[in-house]
Amino acid sequence: MFDAATLAAITAEARQAFLEEDAPECLEQLTVGFQSLEQVLNSAGDAQQRQKLIQDMGRAAHSLKGGAGMSALTPLQTLCHRLEDLFEALEQGRVEDTSVAVGLIGMTIEETQAMVELANSGQLLDTDEPPELALALGEFLATCQPQPAQGETVSGNVSQFVRTSLSVELEACLDRVERRLERGGTAGELRESFSLLLEECTLLGQALSCEWLEETAKEFRAQLAEPTLDLPSFIPPAIATLRSLRAQFLAGELTPPADPPPLAVVEAPVPVTMAQTKPVPVTVTASAPLPVKSPVAVRPTTSRQTLRIPLDRLNKLSNTVSELLINQERLLEYDKQLRQASRNLKKRGQQLIPMREQVESLYDELSFSDQTKVIPGNGGEPSDGQSSLGIAGFVDFDALEMDSYTAVHGILQRFQELMVQVQEIQEDVDLVERDLQETLIQMSQSLHQLDSELTQSRLVPFRGLAQSFAQPLEKLGDRHKKPIQFAVEGETTLVEVAILDQLRTPLTHLIRNAFDHGLEFVPERQAQGKPPQGTITLSASTANNQVLITVADDGRGIDPEKIARKAVELGWLTEAQSGSMAEARILDFLFQPGFSTAAEVSNLSGRGLGLDIVKQMIEALRGTLTVETKLGQGSRFLIRIPLSLNIVPLLLVRYQQRLLAFPSESVLRILPLDDYPVKNGRVEWQSQIMEARPLDEVLPQIYPQGFSPSPGLPHKVGLMVNLGDRPALLTVEQIVDERPLVVKALDAITPIPSYVAGCTVLGTGDVVPVLIPNNFAVLWRMEPTLTQAPSVVGTGQTTILVIDDSVTVRRTLQRVLGGTFRLIQCRDGKEAWDLLNRQNQGIDLALCDIEMPNMDGFSLLQLVRAHRVWHSLTVIMLTSRENPLHRSRAQALGASGYLTKPFQPNQLLDTIDQFLAETARN
Repeated sequence: MFDAATLAAITAEARQAFLEEDAPECLEQLTVGFQSLEQVLNSAGDAQQRQKLIQDMGRAAHSLKGGAGMSALTPLQTLCHRLEDLFEALEQGRVEDTSVAVGLIGMTIEETQAMVELANSGQLLDTDEPPELALALGEFLATCQPQPAQGETVSGNVSQFVRTSLSVELEACLDRVERRLERGGTAGELRESFSLLLEECTLLGQALSCEWLEETAKEFRAQLAEPTLDLPSFIPPAIATLRSLRAQFLAGELTPPADPPPLAVVEAPVPVTMAQTKPVPVTVTASAPLPVKSPVAVRPTTSRQTLRIPLDRLNKLSNTVSELLINQERLLEYDKQLRQASRNLKKRGQQLIPMREQVESLYDELSFSDQTKVIPGNGGEPSDGQSSLGIAGFVDFDALEMDSYTAVHGILQRFQELMVQVQEIQEDVDLVERDLQETLIQMSQSLHQLDSELTQSRLVPFRGLAQSFAQPLEKLGDRHKKPIQFAVEGETTLVEVAILDQLRTPLTHLIRNAFDHGLEFVPERQAQGKPPQGTITLSASTANNQVLITVADDGRGIDPEKIARKAVELGWLTEAQSGSMAEARILDFLFQPGFSTAAEVSNLSGRGLGLDIVKQMIEALRGTLTVETKLGQGSRFLIRIPLSLNIVPLLLVRYQQRLLAFPSESVLRILPLDDYPVKNGRVEWQSQIMEARPLDEVLPQIYPQGFSPSPGLPHKVGLMVNLGDRPALLTVEQIVDERPLVVKALDAITPIPSYVAGCTVLGTGDVVPVLIPNNFAVLWRMEPTLTQAPSVVGTGQTTILVIDDSVTVRRTLQRVLGGTFRLIQCRDGKEAWDLLNRQNQGIDLALCDIEMPNMDGFSLLQLVRAHRVWHSLTVIMLTSRENPLHRSRAQALGASGYLTKPFQPNQLLDTIDQFLAETARN
């Protein structure tokens, strides 16, 4: 049975499905509707169209509210509930100031988008305190009642936006400080809360051009600096003063800000609560339908030159730039085709030149012959082909004094003119192609510069994260009597903010682990001739589109024999296997779940958790974690994580009729195999012997099961790469090209090998995988690699094959069953059938959907029952079809069980246990 924690995990899975499927659709509907909302509200057009638009947007807000409620996202639910109320008020005609309503709707849509992004990253706090914008919506909805609130009838020449900001946003800030004061916070908490209020007042004053608010905040800040200030006595009068000044300003007793000239883009400050982790910027444009009668001016002071933008928004901008770069590659391909067509047209034009000369010569000959030819007849009259002028010409003019033309002359003349026009068009095409090429070059330069600027905005020095470990390590050393020196290398290395944030926990674990298990106490170090002070080194560097971070210590190191003995005790290895296994594979056991050589759990380093958790965190970043050690001298943990850069110089190679790409920096040299032949899997270069392998031997499963590619061309080129500790040579058919291209990350839903960085899209539309040869070391080993956890092999963990085309269903099953069983997931029947044909054992039960692309569940079930190996496999149909027709069809084909969606987790587990027990008895 599931406990509360497990059910919460299942709820989290449902939340993820809501955020990935329903929320984007509803937000898109709101965004598209908002583009025409103001025009529809202010126009006297079709009332039915206006009502339909408001109703559609209201339904989208309602769907978001319901999905957020089911997903336990209370702040998002509250905000969408207020938005739905506003749409209801608009539909009922209870809103008088539609411009303010449209502005609030626009701000709410942006805030909702930001909340969804925070929820996707797991940073949205589930709190009962309503968002500030929800309070603003509530205040505005109160004005929609038949009797407007008293605060809205105050006279004074103050714009509606300034009035709303001071009445709603400032009041929310004041209320927050009062609540903190009522709860009886400590002096430090009160000082922090009031300091935040003053900062918000300063921002509001600068944004709204309210000098009185800035000056008041400045005066209070000066008084707050006094250490003897009694905050509980000081804060209430200060809040009362702010409210009094605000009332005077709104009543017109203070000079309101003049309307400034329109600005293109400004940042409207939003009060930041203690629960918020990221700023919520609001973009205001002169033409956008926001609740302002005139745009807000920002003072041109040097202190306002910094703009805070959420990281998710930067990532979206970066993704948009990458799409533009891909489209630019397509334009370059079209330009190449246009240039080739222009050359062909020019070639054909050159072929027309001799023909045109021949036509001109024929034209002259016909003209001369017609003028000198006299056809005998009645009275010497000309033939019918001559004109009346020609007839007169025979009497009055000589043939050289008057030209005579026939219909043939006209045809030849038009043909000459057509050839001249073709040449002129060819010249025009050349001119357009040259202009297009220049424009594409300028656009490429601009896009590359924009991508570079966006990339730099996401990078921060490694120093910020590294120095945060120094003081805790020093305290640990003093507490446990272990003198320690903490060294940081590569402090100026620029690393993405997102990567650093997610590396903090793994690095903390590794550093504390090095201190606890790696470094010796002073007597032990002195006995080994080491200095009494131990050293832990944290370093960072970037190369080959990767960031390399190492945690090294000069302690006792890791004993491989001790690890092997522990693996034998756990039943993961036999004595014979442990004696013949390579050291690198033995060290891999450190990263398996449940493995530890410690005699007791230590709260200092792992706090009962193993290195498998660290490895999972690194792999979530598409990185790798390896360890190097030397007994008695220390250990080094190496973390390699690919950088999410848009543009990377790539080397395109061809092998077995397909294209692959390598980062140019990862290829040390390119060797022609005619000059450096491969002999017995070795190649000699500059008196150095290196291993050499064809790429198809390193990547044996590059093609689907059952597909036999042609042998291809002989391998003529060798790529020298670094496998981490040694160089090696990969042989391919040919080098196709080398140029900067966009690298797109692959979807993290399916497991991605560490040596696959992503893919690039060429201008022709071809998708080319991008490989990282630095991570080929595990593929290069001659012995079989450790492809699954030893616990699975040694303890006989049950393996279940999940076959379903729905991502949500597969994720939910992973949550429900992943902790007990080993799951293999397939997206349709064809993929599952290929998998079953590749292996003859290791699958105990299958959960199969019925309606799937490529091959449905019934077809797969029929093939399974006819298979020589899998005919007795337990297959449970898991489908949304509940009618007897589908159930009887499944039973007729040999289904072991039939369950319907949505399923109850406990019922599903009981059914699986029942079938597994029955299979074990048989």
